[in-house]
Amino acid sequence: MVTVEPCADPVLAALLGRHPEVQWGTGAPTEGRITWDQRGWQRTLAFDSRLGQVSGLIELADNNPFVCADVASVPTPLTTLALIALGPLARAGLVAEAPVLLSSFASDAPDLDRELAAIGLQFDMVVQVEPQDLGSVLAIAAMVEVPTLQDMSEIDGLFDECYGRSFFVQEAAGEWDTALIAGKPGAVYRLRQTPGDPNTLLTVQVMADRDGKCGAAQVVHTFNVMCGYEEFIGLA
Repeated sequence: MVTVEPCADPVLAALLGRHPEVQWGTGAPTEGRITWDQRGWQRTLAFDSRLGQVSGLIELADNNPFVCADVASVPTPLTTLALIALGPLARAGLVAEAPVLLSSFASDAPDLDRELAAIGLQFDMVVQVEPQDLGSVLAIAAMVEVPTLQDMSEIDGLFDECYGRSFFVQEAAGEWDTALIAGKPGAVYRLRQTPGDPNTLLTVQVMADRDGKCGAAQVVHTFNVMCGYEEFIGLA
């Protein structure tokens, strides 16, 4: 059991309020972060990945630095979706040209280039906003050229290696629709390939709820990892 100071975000407060390992402190509500006492250890999780000693997408990260950090942080929403889309490719060194990211929402993502560079992307992103009303769902399509491989199923294998055992990032099954993820704590993705020579164009679509993987649920997931709890506690 840890003592978390009240937080101003009502969705996050509701998730933490039903978390079996959380009790509320008596301090003033915090904004832009949560703070807690873990057996005398004062810890903070910020909602801007420029602010933490460690940051990143849990599915792509080594958990140990999060477990040991005094201050950690989660990526902003656009950066979260971009990491899901490009992380497996960047880590494998397969991004051949600067990716183009089409976003359904306008977003300030000051951590975007830094977080993508941290996982091996050697190009700056080109971000274009094409606003869409998807309710609570945020979506991107990342278009990226990769070398045409002898066996292009290896691309699917890279994504499966990163997300195949994840509770919160899954390949979409069936029709691509916001109902797959609206109101849920995770994210979904799908891959499309346009073969070419020497490069193949990949389109990686990703969706998540603004209070799910793009918001409060990602905070609770990262909090669980930092505290050594099961990743899905408070989110199942």
